[in-house]
Amino acid sequence: MSNRPRMVLATLSETRPDYRAQREPLAVEERAGLQWLRMGVELTESEVLTSQSQVQEFVATLDRDQHALIVHIPVWTEPVLTVRLAQLLPLPLVLLGNTRPETSSIVGMLGAGGALDQIGRKHLRVFDSSDEETRRDVFALGQAALALRTLRGQTLGLFGGRSLGMITATADPAQWHELFGVDIDQNEQSEIIALGEQVPEEEVERHLRWLTARLASICFGGKFTRIGLERQVRGYIAIRQLARKKGYAFIGVRCQPELSDGYASHCIAHMLCNGMFDADGRKGVLVHACEADADGALTMQILHLLSAGGVPALLDVRWLNVNSGEWTLANCGALPAAFAADGTDETSLARVRMVPHVFGTGGGGALPFVVTPRPVTLARLCRKDGEYWMALLRGRVEAKEDRELASTTAAFPQAFVRTRAGIDFLQTFGSNHVHMVTGDFVREVRAFCRIAKIDCHVWE
Repeated sequence: MSNRPRMVLATLSETRPDYRAQREPLAVEERAGLQWLRMGVELTESEVLTSQSQVQEFVATLDRDQHALIVHIPVWTEPVLTVRLAQLLPLPLVLLGNTRPETSSIVGMLGAGGALDQIGRKHLRVFDSSDEETRRDVFALGQAALALRTLRGQTLGLFGGRSLGMITATADPAQWHELFGVDIDQNEQSEIIALGEQVPEEEVERHLRWLTARLASICFGGKFTRIGLERQVRGYIAIRQLARKKGYAFIGVRCQPELSDGYASHCIAHMLCNGMFDADGRKGVLVHACEADADGALTMQILHLLSAGGVPALLDVRWLNVNSGEWTLANCGALPAAFAADGTDETSLARVRMVPHVFGTGGGGALPFVVTPRPVTLARLCRKDGEYWMALLRGRVEAKEDRELASTTAAFPQAFVRTRAGIDFLQTFGSNHVHMVTGDFVREVRAFCRIAKIDCHVWE
């Protein structure tokens, strides 16, 4: 998958020949100023279109594998041309103009936008193409359109049923098909165990050597033994092979209690699947959600796509310090090692320890660390009265020492995050799980929700 959106740029102008000749220098000048757009996306451009027949001829030449449509209105043009483009190209739509008073671009934008409103065609209006902030809106919509197109036709592989009675972790497959074009394929967790036990010993040892050479330390004890560690590695190799064999774009694994009690917890698989390295070297992210959290897996996949391949995470909303406004977010065993990155190790495993887990009789280990400082986007697909909505926050992970882990559960990796959300968030949020990606992608998530027709609540 290319990380660059494919966008159509259709430039419109005057339909009256005599007036068009007068205004042509303005249209040419504005069109030449769109180099920022050409550099940011894969762009297919029209000539200047001045009639419905030209619009139809241009659309007929297009490769249909496009993600979004930009209608450029540098001067006044008849609104019907925009409507015809919107009808022939049912893509996420941006109207792009300028604020120069001599061009009449705003008049043309409002005429086109009003016409689109009347026919029920959603669109984004960007009046000043020279403004950096509005340019970011255009790129965000393109990335969102690419993400939604990429999702359509993907399959979530779920292993095991509902975990620990979490209704919010379940999903309606028919609703997913309708909204996102995504399928859910259900599997038994016994497949992971059966395939894991068939992995050759030398392959297990190769992965173990790679992992143990890079972790900060491994502390066996209690039920966490060498056998448990080997089983966790076998589970990772098995789930990776199953995802490849079955064609899954992303996965969710119930883990508790069957794996955590009857075999070994799935924490290493969660860390490595969501990460960018394993014993085979650099690899792509395979989104993996704990506790068979379907809506969580979908949120993580959306964040992964919107961030152009970024590493997503699943965490519990553990605690809010109402005095400082700091949130403690934790996962019950593992996070992608990329969240421990401090620039000293490309795999980021040098700051990750392995310790006995606090639950599960299967003998697995947990991988605690403190997430290093960074800007983050937090999001979660929630449902209320059967309808999806997106909870969205912009945050900053604070610097903390490892000893801070003990204030909640020392064996769990944790992030200490400042956001604009407070008690009002706890009153409204629709899950115990929230999802995180490094960087500010609030614009992209908003744009995704707009074109996917999902309400979005942003705390800012």
